[in-house]
Amino acid sequence: MDVCQPAYILHSRPYRETSVIATLLTPDHGKLNAVIKGARSKTKRSASKGAILQPFQKLLVEWREKPNASSDLVSLRAFEADTLRFPLEAESSFCGLYLNEILYRLLYNGVAVDTLFDHYEQALFALLRSQNRIEQAWVLRQFEFQLLEAMGLNLNCESDAQHNPIQPDLNYLFYPEMGAYPTSDEEVSGNGVLISGECLLKLSRLQFCEQCLPVWKRLLRHVLKLYLGSKPILARQLFR
Repeated sequence: MDVCQPAYILHSRPYRETSVIATLLTPDHGKLNAVIKGARSKTKRSASKGAILQPFQKLLVEWREKPNASSDLVSLRAFEADTLRFPLEAESSFCGLYLNEILYRLLYNGVAVDTLFDHYEQALFALLRSQNRIEQAWVLRQFEFQLLEAMGLNLNCESDAQHNPIQPDLNYLFYPEMGAYPTSDEEVSGNGVLISGECLLKLSRLQFCEQCLPVWKRLLRHVLKLYLGSKPILARQLFR
């Protein structure tokens, strides 16, 4: 059966003499590894292929799905550039590469992510329009929250670990695998992240708050690290 999907490239690497293996993000098939033959051969046609096989360029791809295939690797039969492209520059580009890296590392192959695909595209739109680091940070925090939700790892920011409603005027220690615990202590305990009830509630609503951005960053980075492991995020090094 022939399959056609919109896609974005998350990662690519050389394969054999003239081909590449590209990891794609697609709505109905999620993360997908695809062989693109001849993409590195020294011909004008291959050069034009390589020109569109870039991050943040929306593609239309086609492959033939083989029943009972022993590998999750597909061979693209055709691909072309969609009219939608996000020419991210400077730090906005680094932010886009960060999104690509966490998607590449966290998503399972072959699991549909149609809503997350839309969120990713909206995040690229927002990064293209962003004017400063505050706006870029807000885009990243929203997407990290949406990614955790898509993975089934919803952060409960509306009720605490005892199922009581979060109170905006209280402080909480948020533990990634247990939830929020009210605290009067201003010191972080164990692997908990100190955060106000107000910031938790605003995060649950994806309501912008510049004062909450630093603690949201700590909280979401702490949660994501459980699934990313100890290997560093390469895109973060670009900001240095």
